[in-house]
Amino acid sequence: MSRGRGQAGLPPGLLCDERGRRVVLVSHCLLNQNTRYAGGATRSGAVAEVIEELIAAGLGIHQLPCPERLAWGGVLKRHSLRMYHSRGGPLYPLRGGLLRAFLWWTRLIYRRVARRVAADVADYHRAGIEVVGIVGIGASPSCGVRTTLDMRASLDVVAGCPATALTRDVMNQRAVLGCRRDGEGLFITALDRQLGRRGLSVPAFEHDLAAELRGERHTVLVTPAPRMLGNSTGFR
Repeated sequence: MSRGRGQAGLPPGLLCDERGRRVVLVSHCLLNQNTRYAGGATRSGAVAEVIEELIAAGLGIHQLPCPERLAWGGVLKRHSLRMYHSRGGPLYPLRGGLLRAFLWWTRLIYRRVARRVAADVADYHRAGIEVVGIVGIGASPSCGVRTTLDMRASLDVVAGCPATALTRDVMNQRAVLGCRRDGEGLFITALDRQLGRRGLSVPAFEHDLAAELRGERHTVLVTPAPRMLGNSTGFR
């Protein structure tokens, strides 16, 4: 029988157990679709095939906080809903200024959340546990690793669409996938900086949201190749 692995800093053989000392940080909505944007949830709970892949690889799974829930008004993200189907109303002409203020507030909160996540990564390292990766969400304005959202273009879709016409298909195909662009999300940007300040470097993988919406399976930890967060300057 294997003697297992003990705690870092303890004498060899003392309190040995079976921990694998490898963990992956996973975007919140892959484990809890109840926090996904309205119309974007494809499962009642978790995206099972992603979790199964990580379990099969022998990885511990650390659920990241949902930055949008924390910055945008809770699970329903009430602050972001104010501009939905607002064309013709008093807020519509102000949408450019409101978006700038909204992004300023978002970056402020994300910096605080990213600081806590970077501290978690440092804590794992001190314990002798490898953080083998972070799994973000493609096309997310917050958690995109290689693709993010053109928020002005997406806002124009949801603001200009009447309430009765803003269907799930319009939200996913036009407001999200139709407004994708290359780059990283606001939270990933903040996390990149906080990890760099601590001298940490972690691979980041991107879950394919488009494939999930189409009901297709894909392998998170294999394709595309990860990019590195920390000790870096911006998207590359």
